[in-house]
Amino acid sequence: MTGHCVLDLEDLSVGCGRAMDPVLVEGVSLRVHAGECLGLVGESGSGKSLTLRSLLGLLPATLHQRTGQLRFSDVDGALHAREPRTLRGDGVSMVFQEPMSSLNPTMRVGDLVAAGARVRGLSAKEAARRAVDLLGEVGVPEPRQRMRAWPHELSGGLRQRVMIAMALSVEPRLLLCDEPTTALDVTIQDQILSLIERLQRDRGLAVVFVSHNLAVISRIADRTAVMYAGRIVEQGPTQELVTHPRHPYTRALIDSMPRAHVAQVRLSAIPGSPPTAGQLAPGCRFAPRCSMADDACAAVDPPLAAVHEGHDSACLHHSLLVKGTVG
Repeated sequence: MTGHCVLDLEDLSVGCGRAMDPVLVEGVSLRVHAGECLGLVGESGSGKSLTLRSLLGLLPATLHQRTGQLRFSDVDGALHAREPRTLRGDGVSMVFQEPMSSLNPTMRVGDLVAAGARVRGLSAKEAARRAVDLLGEVGVPEPRQRMRAWPHELSGGLRQRVMIAMALSVEPRLLLCDEPTTALDVTIQDQILSLIERLQRDRGLAVVFVSHNLAVISRIADRTAVMYAGRIVEQGPTQELVTHPRHPYTRALIDSMPRAHVAQVRLSAIPGSPPTAGQLAPGCRFAPRCSMADDACAAVDPPLAAVHEGHDSACLHHSLLVKGTVG
């Protein structure tokens, strides 16, 4: 059961400095509730990570937010307009993709985790105790001994747990996860996903989870938004979206997944490549790669619209899609 709305993002667009420069993310709107996980899925370059970083004002120096309004809830659940930079460590934390390049190699694990608690006003002794508790909460064995370790002395899975403990040290209400399992083997990936699911449940966290892996998203996310070429092309409840997709791109992502108990000599692939910024053809952005495309698709870039309650698609021919399941 989800609670009040924690994050409400409307009409986010991200581009380069000049008005004539290409737009990399266009018209993205997201809502996330307490205790809910929203998945963002799509191929590399679709705009997922840029959307996530925009929420905290962490865009590269060459890019900026052109449009968009962000509202974030206070402790009582009321939504207020906020500037992205004011959310850093004040209600929102982020777990990055590669902890080895994100953890400060000159700081011990205990100091890394305690830093957030110190920012919240705890004394050095209190922050150290809190760091031990957090390391234990995220499943780091012998947390007191690990406080003295350096990041390079830990395995990839332990480094990711440390990063999650750092994120929790500021007591966030929203946790942003930017492909946190990509560099991990499947066993450790399962453990990290289970950890995030437990934290979401026990703490009532709102979570936005970015991945290019629809199988991961289908496991962890309550709702999913599918991104292609900087836009959301489909969104809805995850299980409904993966069993009854209403956009050809979502259907193609599902078809490209390996399936249990199904012998496949060769996985299905999506033909062609995603368009680069500034080279979008007229009409639907997915049309050049879509087997369902016709003359109407080349003329119209359809907006995201409801196909039924809670499920939206940006496809002229969504009703013609054959229903299927992920095995």
